[in-house]
Amino acid sequence: MTTIVANRTAMAADRRISGGLIFQTAKLFRVQGAIIGVAGDMQHCLKFIEWRKNPDTKPAMAEPEFEALELTACGQLLWWGPEFIALPIDGDAYAIGSGGPIALGAMEMGASLQKAIAIAAKWDCKTGPTTQLMRLHSRPIARANTVTNKPQKKAKEE
Repeated sequence: MTTIVANRTAMAADRRISGGLIFQTAKLFRVQGAIIGVAGDMQHCLKFIEWRKNPDTKPAMAEPEFEALELTACGQLLWWGPEFIALPIDGDAYAIGSGGPIALGAMEMGASLQKAIAIAAKWDCKTGPTTQLMRLHSRPIARANTVTNKPQKKAKEE
């Protein structure tokens, strides 16, 4: 299936799609300030994402096969199942997908989100080694010069 892991500030996922051909794709989506990671039948996952973007009509799916992990804009973790009902998660981290238990154990031992995905990929054949990471609130990489809006150069030491 896949591995999706999250804490209260970020979420990571592997990018492998398996079942027939194996290829890479995004499994994390930004929806109304939240980050949503999906696992399962990708067509069902994408219908769920579209529903979260426009919740007026629940999509028709015969026997949906997916689960989703949502990190809300305020840092709450929610688990979504095929009945389209959110269950709040009390812990500070959670993981879903076939490699979820492995990744959660790795995080319990101090692994970062990305390292937890890498550990799950080692032991779960349906989790790929390529990782996607999203943070709730991205931090600037370098300070911008307020006049030119260009990154400032580091001063030379003499």
